[in-house]
Amino acid sequence: MTLGLIHKYGSAIHNHNLPFAIAPAGASAVLIFAVPASPLAQPRNVIVGHIIAALVGTFAHALFLHVEDSLRWLSGALAVSVAIGLMGLTNCYHPPAGATAFIGGYFGPDIERVGWWYPLFPVLPVALIMVGIGLILNNMCRVYPVYWFTPVHVRRPHDSIEAGAKTEDVETGPESNASNAENAVNDETGNEMEAEMAWLRARVRELERETHVLRHDHRISQIRTAIPDIA
Repeated sequence: MTLGLIHKYGSAIHNHNLPFAIAPAGASAVLIFAVPASPLAQPRNVIVGHIIAALVGTFAHALFLHVEDSLRWLSGALAVSVAIGLMGLTNCYHPPAGATAFIGGYFGPDIERVGWWYPLFPVLPVALIMVGIGLILNNMCRVYPVYWFTPVHVRRPHDSIEAGAKTEDVETGPESNASNAENAVNDETGNEMEAEMAWLRARVRELERETHVLRHDHRISQIRTAIPDIA
């Protein structure tokens, strides 16, 4: 609703006939407001995922700008596939961003009017507004975000020192390579466990809030039953 109002009544947007209420915002809203504890709905994933996808879509469109019309559909497909890969590398998966990449790669008349500004307008403002509204509404009865940048806790200084000392003691060779590979797998597993723990902590906070509300309602009902009706 907010995006629609801005799109309709924003003077600069209306006067210059610029796009604002883009379709991927609807899919982002489902994640932010329906499953706010999901890693896919966290601010980092929403904002960075959309920006990466918009940049990829814009470049894909530029690559296929002078290609014959029968092959122009490839720009959208290429933009989506590359955007998925980059979101995976940056650990910023956000499924609605796939539509952002496709729209950017397969430019429609509305998007062509903004051209290379597409990542900065309308994608970035829309992503920020969605996250901002999510912060206001979700925190009325739930917890959002579960984390801002990363679910993994920063290691303490003495942990880093111990890790460096262990690395110096490891001998080079096949056994060392196998040990390094095993450590990498353990680190990845640890990151996944940290993400799960962050989700569980957020869920516990939500349950605590719900319990507090139920206790408050129960106390009010007890008070009302204790006070006799005044004729």
